[in-house]
Amino acid sequence: MTAGLSQTHLGSVVGISSSEVSRIELGQSQHVPYLTLVLLASALGLDLPLRTFPGGDPIRDAAQIGLLARFRSRLPDLRHVAEVPLGIHGDQRAWDEVMSGQGWSIPVEAETRLRDVQALERRLALKLRDSQRDRLILLVADTRHNRLTLRLSGESLAGAFPVPGRDALRELDVGRCPAGSAVVIL
Repeated sequence: MTAGLSQTHLGSVVGISSSEVSRIELGQSQHVPYLTLVLLASALGLDLPLRTFPGGDPIRDAAQIGLLARFRSRLPDLRHVAEVPLGIHGDQRAWDEVMSGQGWSIPVEAETRLRDVQALERRLALKLRDSQRDRLILLVADTRHNRLTLRLSGESLAGAFPVPGRDALRELDVGRCPAGSAVVIL
């Protein structure tokens, strides 16, 4: 009304029916393409901004599944449970795996390609805090990129992951939980 356009005229400008314009206006149209909204807004002299926000962990791929499978085959005597929720009502976060032996368990997070190490550290620290755990295994794919990234962020990671990966694997091999968090490259 403010633009002085009828639904029929607006629909013809945008390329949709007047009844669809009405459904969109009333919020009754369930799936409206973003481009249609942009065209409607433009015809009405409005800006339609689009902003995105982090919505949780990204969907994992076959490479991560393969990395976890290699880890399981490396430690076949331990129990491995995939996708273990943190156990907080309404929280959708989960550990990629929780590994356990006699009287102990430790969460495992698998990363096939390291990107933002600081963001990863923050995310893992929050998961540890919220799940009331005191240690974890960060399982990292053995690639040139990941080794370089780990080398460059070594001091930053040393505080959060004080146990060397080889030592952690030795402990796990004999059925013991590592004394602290560790980065394991596999």
